[in-house]
Amino acid sequence: MNMGLKCFRKGILFKIALYTLFAGVYGCAGKINTIKKPEHNTSNYTKAYIISAENSQYIKFRFGTITPFGYLVPPDNPAQQHEVIGHTATVIKNELEKTGITAIIGQKDDIPEGFDLIIMYQDTWRWDFKKVLDKLEIVFVSPDGKEELARSTYNIYQNKELHNFPTPEKEVPKMIRELLGK
Repeated sequence: MNMGLKCFRKGILFKIALYTLFAGVYGCAGKINTIKKPEHNTSNYTKAYIISAENSQYIKFRFGTITPFGYLVPPDNPAQQHEVIGHTATVIKNELEKTGITAIIGQKDDIPEGFDLIIMYQDTWRWDFKKVLDKLEIVFVSPDGKEELARSTYNIYQNKELHNFPTPEKEVPKMIRELLGK
């Protein structure tokens, strides 16, 4: 077996051991930061229009370096545009409907009248044995599209090597609860 393959296998085993130890024991997850305007009143919302993202962002995987002192994680390259990953818009829609808000998913250029709220989102993904959510921003905008009412951002970055394999299904419910104050 060549040296490169041996190092790769050791790196994978080391990473699995770290996941098991830290993610299992400490339940490492990303962080959600939600900012709302003070006058943001969510009790009046009954109908929302979700603008479907035209693309997702994707951070390509880079191998780290194994040293006698441990595994060195390389810095990320900038995220690149990618075809839409996952079903984030559908997850947002389902979570809103659980709170009694009717939601419709559509395109940015086709916003119809009669909505209390417009919702935009942008998701960034990375590969770690499978595609995992790296960052997600959900923004509540006024019906005329001119004023941002609230923004919630999920970010895995501080725990990008030790995480619970985040997905929109895991993170969106928490973000919607914070945005709606429920």
